[in-house]
Amino acid sequence: MAEPEGSPGRLRLVAGELDSKTILSRTVLPTSAQGVWPPFRRLGEIAASVGRKLPAHGHESEEVLTYLLEGFATVQVADGAPASIGAPAVLLLADPGRVVHAMSPASAVRWVSVVVELPRTAGAIPVSERYAPTTSAPLPDGTIQHRLLGAGAKFSSQAGVECSEIEFVASGTTFRRVGRGRRAIVYAIRGRGSVDGSALEEGEAALVDGVSGISVHGSPGFRALLVSAPSPT
Repeated sequence: MAEPEGSPGRLRLVAGELDSKTILSRTVLPTSAQGVWPPFRRLGEIAASVGRKLPAHGHESEEVLTYLLEGFATVQVADGAPASIGAPAVLLLADPGRVVHAMSPASAVRWVSVVVELPRTAGAIPVSERYAPTTSAPLPDGTIQHRLLGAGAKFSSQAGVECSEIEFVASGTTFRRVGRGRRAIVYAIRGRGSVDGSALEEGEAALVDGVSGISVHGSPGFRALLVSAPSPT
């Protein structure tokens, strides 16, 4: 739940947990140390080689953002025809009921997925979209912003999610608005940096709750996913 107005916000660092069945999967939440964090149900990263069979799986009343970072893959949603995507690419799924999808690598691939519960009062409709991120020119703070979902991106979220990748092309500090009524996750995709002065290693995430904004510092090569959503009420 969001912090009362005027109270200090909270930031907590969590490490990714490698799946015991395959070292190619890293889960930030839920893990043994960090459970679901409403409205976020899952954030994780997967790397797989060509020819690896990845089983289809379903989502119930969820919005799913899959961000393909590297490689090429074939995706299939429900009974639709398979479609090819190549990095960088975004796959957005949302369904107030149940939707099943699968991804089959056509090369070595790597992607991050974010799963958020759909509000029951949102009047959600089924969505299945594939698109490229909207990329900015280099900014004065040393970053390039790749907008994935929400303001400035090609599609909006039915769950109120805002998502972008922050890529550092020069050393610097960028300040990003969150909002006291929102929760945010900063996930280190590559390299190391810091969030509000707390060091963040590759594969770790900072969970931020009840703050108006955050500062993210990095050196060239540091890449972080920033995703926020309304806090549960």
